[in-house]
Amino acid sequence: MSKLLFLKRFFLNRKEIWSIIPSSGFLAKKMVISNYIKSSNVIIEIWAWTGSFTNEIFKHNLGWKKVFIIEKDKFLYDLLIKKYPNYKKYIYNYDMMNLSDLLNQNNIKNIDLIISWIPFRSLPEDIFIWFMENIVFKYFTKKSIFIQFSYFTNTSKILQNYFNKIQIKNCWLNIPKAVVFICLNYKK
Repeated sequence: MSKLLFLKRFFLNRKEIWSIIPSSGFLAKKMVISNYIKSSNVIIEIWAWTGSFTNEIFKHNLGWKKVFIIEKDKFLYDLLIKKYPNYKKYIYNYDMMNLSDLLNQNNIKNIDLIISWIPFRSLPEDIFIWFMENIVFKYFTKKSIFIQFSYFTNTSKILQNYFNKIQIKNCWLNIPKAVVFICLNYKK
């Protein structure tokens, strides 16, 4: 996606996009951890936007894995389909509020890995709580992993309410600097 086009999407969706340029490849590598991809059977990327993380996911041999790349914006979804024509069976134009429907349609009982850039800071709190209770709580096991990035370090305070263990990694080579939260051991 061109930087000009991304900038336009930024101004149209300022509550959801906190940066004027796409995420860096450095951030994508910190978010898409090979060992977690290899050991996961069901992988979900939420809010794929321009595909920075999607690209890293598709570098792995997905074989029989069930992968769901979720993008709610129709325009960005269409761009992802054009960018990854060989992987379009994994890309869905869905809102995270309807994710349960998609998982039920595909007979998914457990999620092993969620890679997310849901903008928790700009979402109403009730939507975040809904997501944690109706997706994470319902589909996570004790071994499931939730990887989230934010531009704000205090996101860990929110996530500590839901996970027993959180690893924090800074990505200085991103504009703006990003913080990656690897969340393990969901509190059920």
